[in-house]
Amino acid sequence: MTSYTIDLEEPSSSGNEPGAGNPWASMQFINSAGDGYGPHATNMGDIANKIPSKPPLKKSCEKCGKRPDQEGKGYSVCGSCKVSCYCSRECQTSDWKEHKRMCASRVEHAKIEKDLEAKAIRTNGPFVSQTAFRKWYYDNVDIVDYTIAQTLELYKGRAHSLWQTHAVVFSLRGGKRGTSVSSDQISFHDAEAASFTTLSRKDRLDISPVYFRALGAGRRIILIFILNQESDLMGFESHDLPLDEEWAAMEKDDMWRMHIRMRGMAKILTGMDSTAESSTD
Repeated sequence: MTSYTIDLEEPSSSGNEPGAGNPWASMQFINSAGDGYGPHATNMGDIANKIPSKPPLKKSCEKCGKRPDQEGKGYSVCGSCKVSCYCSRECQTSDWKEHKRMCASRVEHAKIEKDLEAKAIRTNGPFVSQTAFRKWYYDNVDIVDYTIAQTLELYKGRAHSLWQTHAVVFSLRGGKRGTSVSSDQISFHDAEAASFTTLSRKDRLDISPVYFRALGAGRRIILIFILNQESDLMGFESHDLPLDEEWAAMEKDDMWRMHIRMRGMAKILTGMDSTAESSTD
């Protein structure tokens, strides 16, 4: 049984985490299952802050894999596809042979997106662009990273986890029918690991193995985003493997879905607190 008590004293936590400095963060209850620890006392703030905050993602160099300062501006993007990033002109030039097919595919899709958007709105269906999917991914890289670690079992180590044979399929929700969905209207619903073999089947998503290889399968982590369970509203990304020290720090979390949802709730409550403070100024 889960019990709740409310403590109205100002919590002593500080910082930029969603629950920091808010009275509701100290609401106590018993975490009665999962999390790998058994039943234990916890509070809303601890659950909301289980997942460390990160700034919006700045992608690594497509060629050499060098990572930019995540607090900085990030690297320059390809002038054609506006997606792939490079730390130098030399890296961009030397990667062109590998990049050109994916680049052309992205450019072609961008050209037809306006027609796809108009058709979706005309038929009262939602539309979400690849840019909107990408912005949601970049802005929510903290929960994306945490989801990847749990679904692909990265806590088992590089050699024994699923990243080389499986993608992470994110089920997202948001938007209204007859509209174009923006990234801030999208929210996490669920996620699962699915093998490349399964995802290539016609009764699943029918994604070509060639496309997975072009995205970097076997070298990078493959992400698939699906909005409102509609397979025609789908986005694709490739994600960096963890650094050596990140592999070592990972642990299994049987309640990872709850931690992600509580984090979302914490952000909503933080926004309500900020609005209330502004109205009293």
